Amino acid sequence: METMHARRESWARHVQAWRDSGLTQVAYCQQHELKPKALAYWIRRSKQTATPLTLVPLAVQGPSVSGELLLQHASGWQVALPAGVDAAWLAGLLRGMA
Repeated sequence: METMHARRESWARHVQAWRDSGLTQVAYCQQHELKPKALAYWIRRSKQTATPLTLVPLAVQGPSVSGELLLQHASGWQVALPAGVDAAWLAGLLRGMA
């Protein structure tokens, strides 16, 4: 019986091989006799665990005149949110952007 660790490693290899193959998920699964839903599950799972969240320095400026919270990224994008935005919602947004 395959251990859970061995199963995770096996699927991680399949996910990476699929990414490297240039094939659609269905075509890859047909070649390797896998179920497309299973591959899709492990792809989603790898995205959730692949990038751990890290803390970054934050410069806080004085209160905004407009009552907005402005998030700016070094690459140039900006997101303006109402100053009273729900903290849990904002945390979810930031996790989704990682």
